[in-house]
Amino acid sequence: MNFTIEKHANYYLDDTQVPNIFISEYMPGAPGDYVKVYLYAYMRAAQRDVTSNETIARELGIDLEEVLAAWTYFEKREVVRKRFADLSDALRYDVVFTDLKRRAGRDTGESDRSDSGGRLRSALDDEEVRNMYRDMERLTGGPLTGSDIARVGALLDEGASPGLVTFAYRYCGARRHNMRAPYVAGVVRNWLSAGVATAEDAESHVQDADARMDVYKQIMKALGLQFAAITDAERRVFDTWLDDMSFTPDEIFAAAEKAVGKRNKYDYVKKILESDYEAMTSGGLNSVPGRAGESAKRLAGRDRYYEEAREKAEAEAVGRRREVYDAFPEVERIDRDVARLNRESVSAIMTRTDSGRRESDRIAAEIDKRLDEKAAIMGKGGYSPDYMEIHYRCAKCRDTGVLDDGGACDCFTKSM
Repeated sequence: MNFTIEKHANYYLDDTQVPNIFISEYMPGAPGDYVKVYLYAYMRAAQRDVTSNETIARELGIDLEEVLAAWTYFEKREVVRKRFADLSDALRYDVVFTDLKRRAGRDTGESDRSDSGGRLRSALDDEEVRNMYRDMERLTGGPLTGSDIARVGALLDEGASPGLVTFAYRYCGARRHNMRAPYVAGVVRNWLSAGVATAEDAESHVQDADARMDVYKQIMKALGLQFAAITDAERRVFDTWLDDMSFTPDEIFAAAEKAVGKRNKYDYVKKILESDYEAMTSGGLNSVPGRAGESAKRLAGRDRYYEEAREKAEAEAVGRRREVYDAFPEVERIDRDVARLNRESVSAIMTRTDSGRRESDRIAAEIDKRLDEKAAIMGKGGYSPDYMEIHYRCAKCRDTGVLDDGGACDCFTKSM
């Protein structure tokens, strides 16, 4: 006599049992598309249905590269294994789903416990580990669940010390206001991947991280984005400015000051720093030890150069203006009249009425008339119309070294 269970012809009418350990431990930290790939493929595997990465990508509406990245992500976490039929073809492989329950030592019907299960049982006899569990219960304010204990046992297997786990619970409670075991486990694994294995290492690590976060916040404020969340992409850009390009926070803030009034300060500052870095490294400084300090000196010297150039040009313009005013008092009266008329024109436009626009047009005509009178007087005296204007050394950037789009002016490289 045979016994059979009728199966649906369509797999989507059946059920798929996903291990709870995947949902509780691995899913929260995984990107959403990666989870979709895992669950879809797991369903097809449960039905013993042959599929391909291309099919998964098409069915889920995502790029094939995302599917391949998902398997690499889960392989690193030992959730799946890649099995290659041809080692010369890195894109063609079968995926084997790991028995997550056995890995955690939580399936009760097997005789060959995983290493983490054995490590956990022996760890419970260790005084330091027992103190760790007591601290966890005290910090969380309640008894630990079996899954919490198993999760911490896995962390110990991965190289975390009991002191590191205790510090993680204190840190996550005080600074992140979250002591759920999956969250704390994620923090500990991030520390381990950064080479942090003890509480002392972690304390130094978080101090450095908090200090860097303060710098991130200061940069965001300088960019006018102090109320926006800092994205991972922005952190990577800031790290590039600080670490790879060796700019100091003050140099970044100085670039932000130049972007005042620009519509997109972030892109403007980014272009300024990239132009500065290109100019600094074009002379071979990139290969010289201490390049960061030398670059800072050269940037400071460049800024002084332009500041002195602007001050000189402005002082010379004041002198020329005084010269003309002394020779032709009527020119000074015309400039005062033009300044007054400009203010009146702005007030008229701000009324946002037809009469205001007509008044502004009338004032503009009056200004043109007065400027023609000024040019005629100066011409008779042998002065060009722009004689009293500021004559910058570089008219393109007005002695700032930066063009209107944030790029470096031609004179910048010469000044460096």
